[in-house]
Amino acid sequence: MNKKLDSTLDLSTLLSKFKEKVTKLLDIKNLSEWSAQTFKALEEEIRNTALSLAGECVAVLLNKLSNSQLALNTAISQTENMSNKAMRKHGNYTRHILTVGNVKVTLSLPYMVERHQQSHQKGKYLKLGFCPFLKWLGIEEGLTPHVWATVTKYGAIAGSYKAARTILTDWGINISLKRIERITYHFGKIGINLRQSKLKSLERGNLPTINVLKDQREVKSRRWRKNKDSD
Repeated sequence: MNKKLDSTLDLSTLLSKFKEKVTKLLDIKNLSEWSAQTFKALEEEIRNTALSLAGECVAVLLNKLSNSQLALNTAISQTENMSNKAMRKHGNYTRHILTVGNVKVTLSLPYMVERHQQSHQKGKYLKLGFCPFLKWLGIEEGLTPHVWATVTKYGAIAGSYKAARTILTDWGINISLKRIERITYHFGKIGINLRQSKLKSLERGNLPTINVLKDQREVKSRRWRKNKDSD
C-alpha cells in the first residue's frame, strides 16, 4: 500500500467494487495448493482492501462536510474565538488530506486572514490566516485525526522513525520520515507544555484537586493491597 490513491468520492461504485473484489478473495478453490503462506496473503489482501474502503468512506464524509454551508459556517463560528484579531474571508484554499488506506481527498475550503494586514506588495496578504474547517476538525496537518494519532503512536514507540514508517506503510499510511519526525516531535512538545503548565499551577497553588484515580480500578486495588499488607 505504498501508492496514494485519489478518492473517487462515489460511494455506490466503491461498495460495488469492494464487494466484487472481496467476493473473489473469499472464493475457495484449489485447496490442495493452499498453505499458511497462501492464507496469509489472502488475509493481507482482504485487510488492505478493507482499509482502502475505510479511507474512501472518510474521504466521502470530508467532501460532504466541505460542501455543506452549514458545516463551513459552524467551523467559522467554532474557531472565530481562537483569534483575538478581526478576520475576513480571503478566497478559497485547496488542501489534500490523507486518510487511512493511503486514500487522498482534495478539498477547496474558505480561508481567513487578518483584516488590513497586507504586505508591501499591493494586493498580497501576509500569511497570517488559517482555514477554519481544518482547525475545526483537527486536520491542519493534512492528516485525519486517526491517521495523526497513529503516526504519533508509532513515531513514539518504534525503535526508529524508519521502523515507524515501515509499520505505518503496512497499515496504509505512507508519509515521509521527516514528516513522521516532525509530527512526533510536535506531539511530544504538546506533552512537555502540558507538564510545564501543571507545574506552574502547582507553584501558584491552584492545581486542580480532583480525584485523578477515579475509575482506575487497577491502581486502587494495588493501593488497597498495599495498605492491607501494612496492617
